[in-house]
Order: sequence, then C-alpha cells, then structure tokens
Amino acid sequence: MRNNLRIPLLCGCVACVLVAIAWWRIQPTFVDEMASPRSPVRSLPRVDAQTTSDSRIRFTSVAKVAGVDFTYYGGPSPQHFMTEQNGGGVALFDFDQDGWLDIFFTNGSHFDRPAEEVGLTASQRLFRNVTGANDGTLLFEDVTETAGLTSYGFGMGCAAGDYDNDGFADLFVCEYGRQRLWHNRGDGSFDDVAELADVTDSLWAASAAFGDLDGDGNLDLYVANYVEWSPDEPACYTQHQTPVHISCGPLGRKGQPDRLYHNIGDGHFKDIGESAGIALPNGKGLDVVLADFDGDRRLDIYVANDTVENFLFLNRGAMKFEEVGVSRGVAVSDEGTAMSGMGIACADYNGDGHLDLYVTNFENEVNSFFENLGSATFRPVNSQLGLNPISRPMLGFGAVLADFDLDHFPDLFVANGHVWDLRPLAMGHYYEMPAQVLRNDRGRRFLDVTKNAGGYFQQKWLGRAVATGDLDNDGDTDVVVTQLGKAHSILRNDSQITNHGVRLRLIGTTSSRDALGARVEYQTTECTWTLLVPSGGGYQASSDQRLLLAVGNDNIENLRVVWPNGNNTESYQGVSRSTEITLIEGQQ
Repeated sequence: MRNNLRIPLLCGCVACVLVAIAWWRIQPTFVDEMASPRSPVRSLPRVDAQTTSDSRIRFTSVAKVAGVDFTYYGGPSPQHFMTEQNGGGVALFDFDQDGWLDIFFTNGSHFDRPAEEVGLTASQRLFRNVTGANDGTLLFEDVTETAGLTSYGFGMGCAAGDYDNDGFADLFVCEYGRQRLWHNRGDGSFDDVAELADVTDSLWAASAAFGDLDGDGNLDLYVANYVEWSPDEPACYTQHQTPVHISCGPLGRKGQPDRLYHNIGDGHFKDIGESAGIALPNGKGLDVVLADFDGDRRLDIYVANDTVENFLFLNRGAMKFEEVGVSRGVAVSDEGTAMSGMGIACADYNGDGHLDLYVTNFENEVNSFFENLGSATFRPVNSQLGLNPISRPMLGFGAVLADFDLDHFPDLFVANGHVWDLRPLAMGHYYEMPAQVLRNDRGRRFLDVTKNAGGYFQQKWLGRAVATGDLDNDGDTDVVVTQLGKAHSILRNDSQITNHGVRLRLIGTTSSRDALGARVEYQTTECTWTLLVPSGGGYQASSDQRLLLAVGNDNIENLRVVWPNGNNTESYQGVSRSTEITLIEGQQ
C-alpha cells in the first residue's frame, strides 16, 4: 500500500513530453526528516474498462441469509493507524471432515479500545457449514466458542494445513506483533500451540502459506512479514493544501525479513530463513504463493512486496533457495518499476501447462499479469490481455484465478478498495470501490463482465481478502470476500456453466496428507488442462484444497497427479465422472 499517489506531469517542453507518462509521488510525512517538498495534485483520469454484455458469470450475495454476519473490528478510524488498512483474512477448509467447507475469519483490534474489551464480536470467528442438514440450502452456524477459538489481536492473514498429518487441518494466523498456530484436535476444538511448536514471532506477519518445500512429507510454513511501525509514531498527511489526515504507508520504512519454518516432523518447527536464503532485509511482504514454476517438481516461492521488488525464490533442493525475481521477469512491472504488490493469483490461464502469476497493485498503477514461458521465465502480458484500463483506477487487494463458468479457462476475481479516504480533496478519487469479475476469453484476453455479474458488483466496498471454494457442493466455485466497514460477503456462484464440475480431493501418504502444491493434469478432447492444489495466494487467504475439474459428458480419459514430494507421479485412466473423486497416493 503505497505512501504516494501517482499523477501526470504536464509540461510544454519536448523533453517533458517524453516523461508525461510518469507520475509524481505525494508522500505523507512519517517524521519531519522524511517530509518531501509539496507538489500540486492532479488525479489520474478514469478510463472506462472494456465491458461486455456477457452474463454467463453471475453471483448472488448470501452471507446474511446463510447465517454469516461478521464485520471486521478495528477498521478505519479517526486515528488512521497503519494496522487499520490491511483488513482481515479468511480460510475455507473442512475443519471437522464432514465433507462441507467451513469458514474462518481473522479479526482486528484497536489501540484505543482493544478487542478484548469488546468481546466475542471482536474475536476471530469460525462458522461451521451445516448445509448438509438444511436440505442443501447454504447455511452456517457460529462455533467459535465451542471450538476454543475465541482470541483477540490485530489479525491479518491465515493459512489452513494439516501440519501433523493427523487428518484434520490446522490453522496458522498472522497478526501484528505475534503469530498463532491453532492445532485441530479432531474433536471440533483447537489449541494454540505456537509456543510449543516454536513458531512465535513479534514481527508484523501479513500472509502465510503451508507447503512441503523439501519433500519429506511434512508441511513447512512460509510467513510473509511487512514493515516496522509503531502506533507511537507521528500521524501521516497528504502533501496538499490543506493536508488530509491518512494512514501511514510503507515508503521510507524498513522492511521486515520473512520467516521460513521447517517442519521437523515431531510437532515442532525450526526457523531456517537465514540458511535457506529467504530472510532478505528489503522485503515488505503482503502475500505469498508456493508452486512449482520451473517444472523441477520442487515447490518455489513467490512473494508480493509493497513498494519494493517482488521475490521469486527458486527451490534448489535441501531447503536452499535462490532469489531470481529480476532475471526471471516477475520483480517489477512492465514499465520496469517496483509496484505496490498486494495480492497474488496463480493458475495456468491459457492451457499451455505453465503456472502464471497475477499481482494486484495500487491505484494509478496497473495490476501485473506475468505469463510463464516455461522454466520459470516470465513476461508481462497485462497490456495484451486488456487488463490495464480495467485495473488502473482501482486499488487491488485479494485476487483469484478460478474457472467460474467451467469452460476450462480460469477467470479473474479482484477485490478493490482504497486505504485512504481522499474524497475531501474533491479530485475524483475512489474510496470504496466495486469488485471486478473478468472472464477469460480462451486465454486470448480478459473481458470485464462485472456489470452483469450480480447486485454485489453494483455496490462499492473496501475489499480485502478473497478465498474460493465449493461451499454448497454443487460443482462450481463460490467466493468469500472480506471487507472493511461492512459485513463480509459470501457470493454463491449461479453462473451458466459449460461443463460438469467434478470435485477432486487428493490425500497424500508419502507426500504430506494435505497435498498442497500438487499438480493435476487431466485430458479432454480439446486439450490437457493443468490445475494446482492451492498453497497460499489470494491476499491473506486460504482457499479450498479440493479442485474442480470441468468435464463433459464422458469419463476422464487420462488424469495425472504430480504429488508434492517431488518423487511420485501417478496416472489414472478412465476415471468415472462423478460428483466428487478422492485419490489416495499409492492406491491406483
């Protein structure tokens, strides 16, 4: 989240024309020595996105009728503390193994009135999915207290993963100033075992991802940390007459090194960030995704950093990583500048078998789309895909690539919302912003179908985290969005689907039981399609570990699983087209 706005530099001279596409930065003041000269302010003209009347992708907002009424505590206040801008995270996971996805939300706090003084409404919350007992109509019940999850703090991102391979997914929660590891006891309750497991830290943890990075069958844990900040620091203001009070940002602040916790396998972790090569001092991490980008069957790490270059850590084996973001083309924008990296979406968008990356950025920047050309060599294609005018007026946070209409090509969902209320400047800046849905036109471009995607998209929000999963088990992908100032949203997918959605669940044996980061390839008459069991990504979010395969009327002729231990690949022929398939490693 930048400490600046970028604005056109207007000049009559020929030399200035060459730089008219650049932007002046308006830097709020942290302390006196960081103040910059005041500059006149102009807002970037809004550009209408290319839209289409296509209405096949549609969502219905159902949170309240489904029994989920949750508003993040500790959002924007008159004090504009920096901890108020990131918002809360969300995890979609089946905590009780009943076959239905449950929803976990992190919650915030406030320095003037801590969450403990507010009570349960300011606690993190767990909503159990009871749709199966409700005639198939989506319904949840709040089980926070019975699950032992009542707790308070400056909650940010979260990650779900079965770190001890006991069959029940656990939870890691990122907070400003601390971390929590909630062990799932398998009886509907959790224990905070962060100290026992040696994953305590006092840095500002923003997002996290579980994944088996050394192929030993145990989920390791990567934590993306943000910046150094204290509520005792001076307030921040825009460089404008009269200055507008805003929340501080990351420019001029020292970044915090990320953490890599190696799962020893006995319930304990060891921080090996320094020896692994990931604890770099110049990161300001807000999101992380683990995936095999270079095809060597080892999970690599991609980190979205705020106002500094993004990281790509290639896995060299034996828990050693090499940072290659610049040389591989994913560190900066297509204009060669560091951006305000926030959310990451990862998928094979064009069916070429390589995993691509989408990164959200600040207002007046464009969101980056990096196409993987193979062997983790990327090129920016956001302009060619028609994404620049769609994203430039927005400040993007959570993003996902998911095949909402089951035509095999993953579509884009982006949650937007500013961190500063600049409306007093009367210059046309958005504060709340609409979310966006972009339909993937067979890997050739993305079409903005937001206008016809449902009533939720006709409203404006301070959107933050986005997670996806089949909440009602009807064979398509639903969406959960966290917001500031308003209740979180559940968007039921009511799209006109092209194919039949088959849920695929993978269970590892020699690999980690939760096969996070596994690669699945399945063949249709048209092409071979590649899917990834999600491990991180989405901005402060954790999505459904089950995959949705788009299948026609016939059985799946060929299906191949590259298990995340890096040593095992299994092929399946003539897989029956049923509602849900479970594949267990080693049992063909």
